Amino acid sequence: MSSIVIAGNTSGAITIAAPAEAGLNTLTLPASTGTVALTSDIPAPVTALVQTYSITASSQSLTGGTTTNMTGLSATITPSTTSKRIKVSVRWAGEFSANRHNCVFGIKRGSTAVGNPAPAGLRNIGITTSTINFYSVNDDSTPETAIYSYVDSPATTSATTYYATVTMATSVTVYHNQTVSTSNSIDRERLTSSITLEEVD
Repeated sequence: MSSIVIAGNTSGAITIAAPAEAGLNTLTLPASTGTVALTSDIPAPVTALVQTYSITASSQSLTGGTTTNMTGLSATITPSTTSKRIKVSVRWAGEFSANRHNCVFGIKRGSTAVGNPAPAGLRNIGITTSTINFYSVNDDSTPETAIYSYVDSPATTSATTYYATVTMATSVTVYHNQTVSTSNSIDRERLTSSITLEEVD
């Protein structure tokens, strides 16, 4: 294998070695002053990142024992290769009209739930529950929150939609980005929610 040795100005040397493969190949250098980049100097590719950021106050009816996609909390991403994994991050804020301690939150890829534990009898299953922030005297004016994530392997390069979901033990109304009480008062907060999708590897 032939090579070219370039002596350093003060010491040492740089060796340019030809590849072992046969064939005629051409390396064209620029006709200007510059620096040849190493592989380690090449910036990493920009990671695909998609976010739906919900600022709208709304309400939604939930049927007990039924997993429901939450209003305004879905996002679509197109993986660059079939081996890419997608990190799904959900942040919800709002309040339930009743039985707020009997809820579970989750994620669906299309119509398929992901990240859940195995079925366990009659128990509702999901990724997390909400925090409970209130005393009994203000259960209609102090919001709850749920913050959770899951790294999914969709194994596709097609556009893929993820949904944040909620399951309640009984039929209730959920209020997104607001409290149950809508009185114009300093202690009736308005909030935001989001779902973020990111290629992680």
